[in-house]
Amino acid sequence: MNLQLPAQIQRRLEGALFYLLLATAVGLTGWLTQRYDTHFDWSSQSRNTLSPSSQQLLTRLDGPLEIRSFAPRNPELRARIKAVIEPYQQIRSDIRLTFIDPASQPQLTREAGIRLSGELQLSYQGRSENLGILNEQAISNTIQRLIQQGERWIVSIEGHGERKLTGQANHDLGSFGSTLVQKGYRLQSLELTQQPMIPRNTSLLVVASPQTDYLPGELKLIRDYINQGGNLVWLTDPGEQHNILSLFNQTGLEILPGTIVDANAAQLGLDSPAIAVASRFTDHPATANFNLVTLYPFAAALTGAASDIWQAIPLLQTQAGSWNETGPLTGEIKRDDAQGEIAGPLTIGIAFNRTHNNQSQRLMVIGDGDFLSNSYLGNAGNMNLGLNLIRWLAEDDNLLDIPVKTASDIELNLSPTIGAAIGLGFLFILPMLLISSGLLIWWRRRNA
Repeated sequence: MNLQLPAQIQRRLEGALFYLLLATAVGLTGWLTQRYDTHFDWSSQSRNTLSPSSQQLLTRLDGPLEIRSFAPRNPELRARIKAVIEPYQQIRSDIRLTFIDPASQPQLTREAGIRLSGELQLSYQGRSENLGILNEQAISNTIQRLIQQGERWIVSIEGHGERKLTGQANHDLGSFGSTLVQKGYRLQSLELTQQPMIPRNTSLLVVASPQTDYLPGELKLIRDYINQGGNLVWLTDPGEQHNILSLFNQTGLEILPGTIVDANAAQLGLDSPAIAVASRFTDHPATANFNLVTLYPFAAALTGAASDIWQAIPLLQTQAGSWNETGPLTGEIKRDDAQGEIAGPLTIGIAFNRTHNNQSQRLMVIGDGDFLSNSYLGNAGNMNLGLNLIRWLAEDDNLLDIPVKTASDIELNLSPTIGAAIGLGFLFILPMLLISSGLLIWWRRRNA
């Protein structure tokens, strides 16, 4: 005996079964999305996916990476920032992004050194770095620096009245040294009379304005360090150079007599004409994309030419209207050609580099130690420039080569003729077609 349900009940059961199966499918889909995280990037050149270099870099992180974005409560701005950081979070779940409103937390914003709206601060294992450029290359290279800098030792020579990287006197470099520690560098002071050797793991040796001659044995240790391929920066000042200049015999380095004076200082409201101003920099990795004004109090002018061994690149130059004053810095000051005073632009900093044992070696001479001192470090862009120079000298500029991703489907370029045709079509032709079709439908229904 076959029982057959009425057609109406059968349709209702089929409908109920359909909705039950649909709800089950939706529930299973939601469960799968929570359990398995799979992404597909079908954009041109996969521009929403990290490059292999960035993905490989993230595997080197040994702990969480904190990213703070100092962005106002602007949904569009915060959405753009989140979209750039999201690909990193898809690979590493311990990368955390936090938004901070500068208007509601001004003290925290000042302490973090934030200057731009939406600027990022990346923190990793007690080290941090601010970033104002929002793209993969800038973010990945900042992460790389945070990873590498814990391995960089900066050794400063002491014992002859040098400026100390840990000193608190006005002429010392303690504030700059503290910033280097915050950026992940490790500092060590070294008196060669007590420890007659330079550590082999030294990334950068600093000689900062010694006031007396080095002993022959000390000078030999520094010369051997250079001959073996070590990186070094010499901060000097006008006046007696003691015996440090002999270390640079092969580079062709010369230091002009006198102190640089700059007529542009008065226009900037500076009290002393002996403060040189630099606002343009050579196209060099140490000053790449650097566009801040920097100030150099009581600086010496340098000259140098490339030799058979070393390449010499002038990095820091004064503006026109400056010269090396050899007379007193009081009263009315004028340039005197007879005294060998040369009109600017004058060079304050020179970078030397060569290839030694298939590796790059870098030396730098700056004709001013005051610009990084505790008294002047906070002026203009001195701090930022100092960090750039140290990164180049410590070879932290060997950054990731991440190709720029472009796509042909994000811009539409039309000729004026095509643009006018499209405009006329939407304004006149398309409305006329809609009206005509409506009238045609109305006429057919009337005659039906």
